[in-house]
Amino acid sequence: MKYFYSPEQQFLFTNRQRELAALEYYNRNFINRQAEHIALFGLRRIGKTLLLKEFMRRLLENNDFSKIAFLDFSVLCSSPENFALGYLGTLCYWFIEEGKTDPEPYLNPNSLSYALLRSGNEKLLEEIQPVIQELQRVRPDRQILLRKALHFPRAAASILGKRVVLICDEFQEIRTLENYPNGRNVLALFRSELQLQSEVQYILAGSAISVLAGLFSNPNSPLFAQFTRMTIDSFEREGTRELVNKILAEPLDADFYPLIHSLTGGNPFYITAVARQLGYLIDVIQRPTSSDLIKQAFLIETLSPGGRIYDFCQYIYDLSLQKAKGYGALKSVLQILSQEEGLTASQMAQQLRVTSATASDYLRWLCEVDLLIEKEKKYYYYDAVLRFWVGNVIRGVEVSLSAESLALKTLISRLDSQFQRVAEELGEAQESLVRELMRHFHGQQVPGKLFNTSSEIVTLPKFVDVVSKMSANGQVEIDAYAEGDERWVAEVKWRNKRVGVKEIQKFMKISDIFTAKGWYISRAGFTADALQYASENGVLLTDGSGLSTLRRMIGVIHS
Repeated sequence: MKYFYSPEQQFLFTNRQRELAALEYYNRNFINRQAEHIALFGLRRIGKTLLLKEFMRRLLENNDFSKIAFLDFSVLCSSPENFALGYLGTLCYWFIEEGKTDPEPYLNPNSLSYALLRSGNEKLLEEIQPVIQELQRVRPDRQILLRKALHFPRAAASILGKRVVLICDEFQEIRTLENYPNGRNVLALFRSELQLQSEVQYILAGSAISVLAGLFSNPNSPLFAQFTRMTIDSFEREGTRELVNKILAEPLDADFYPLIHSLTGGNPFYITAVARQLGYLIDVIQRPTSSDLIKQAFLIETLSPGGRIYDFCQYIYDLSLQKAKGYGALKSVLQILSQEEGLTASQMAQQLRVTSATASDYLRWLCEVDLLIEKEKKYYYYDAVLRFWVGNVIRGVEVSLSAESLALKTLISRLDSQFQRVAEELGEAQESLVRELMRHFHGQQVPGKLFNTSSEIVTLPKFVDVVSKMSANGQVEIDAYAEGDERWVAEVKWRNKRVGVKEIQKFMKISDIFTAKGWYISRAGFTADALQYASENGVLLTDGSGLSTLRRMIGVIHS
């Protein structure tokens, strides 16, 4: 399938082992027992399509029991007529060519018939012939087209004698067909076929998270409770390092990867853009690698017209606002939140000089197009990079592609300020989440490596109380103090610099004050001497990746 999934894309595929394992698990269940349909959620450019292509490649190489097809609903769903032809033609293309050639002959009714005859698949041609004939009418019956098209996977599975896996990317675009009088029941038709197609497994993916959540979670939706949901998130730090190393000619110093991860939020598209710009600055402009050079690469990509991140943010901004109501007011909301996040609807209403109800409508619309997210009645950007772009570009701040470090000094200072605030906000949030995690400790056995211990297994104690606490003399405050089977204290550092041995030594004195076992959590990890010192002195250490793993193992997952 090199035509569909290029060698370069295959080389850049990084991480996602957990997601691949989940997809392969559901596929094995489908082959051996029954279909479990999947809905895959994730923001644009987070890597959903690349993950699905890699899954398809592996399935085609190792599975003789099924046929697999990839359908892009953003292309197919312009009208019921185009959908019917494109849906059938794309399925036939994948069943016969398996992504190895140009699909164009399969997307025209005349050449489609010829391609099927040439390949010896007369029975498939017989099955789609009624659709081709209907399309030749002056006014095709759209209900016939939709019913025949959606029925085809079941018929094809029977004709081919194999199970069929259908990947429908940007599935939310199927709602476009509802704009046509005879297409308003398309989701009901889809569900009707879904329930009858035991030989077909559907994997639906999309980047309109709120829209998809409504399709699968709203009790009034025909697709309610029909799909198992999976979320595709940004990379953790190790994924960022792996992808950067695939792009750059030489590996970076270890301290630089957390900075790239912080600036990009672990989004693989942003990581790729920054790493490529960084490679250009290192190899062509001949600049030595430094923190400021990495920030310069980020700023050029984000604030330069023509930069990859700039173009993407412009596209998301324009596309999202076009779909929402009150274009001018919504721009004002986004500009306000780019300067100060975490506002309530009432606070936003005061700044906009509108009623709270009107401000709530604006905020709700922006959440529906996935620009904002609501947490505890406060509103934040879904994407910190987009927030930075809005806060600068919409106010007229741009840089040239050839910007010098000196010219970027003010912007680097502004960048440091925003991301420092974000880091502090995240740090405060993580302290609370760590306390919540400790409340779920109840004798579970977890790998000792998650705590940097030589023990193969660590048994987690049961705590009866977990709080933040001040020492008796009022001089020392600890992020988490836990009592129960054992007494622990925990310190959380959610920043982009690794913790060193001096900080561990200071923490040991604090744990002695509380007469407790010490657990130190550092987002960016620890220096080699800190790891050794902690191991020798019985201090437990966990980095950001290990903390995420621990949460998953215990079953405490946070977005």
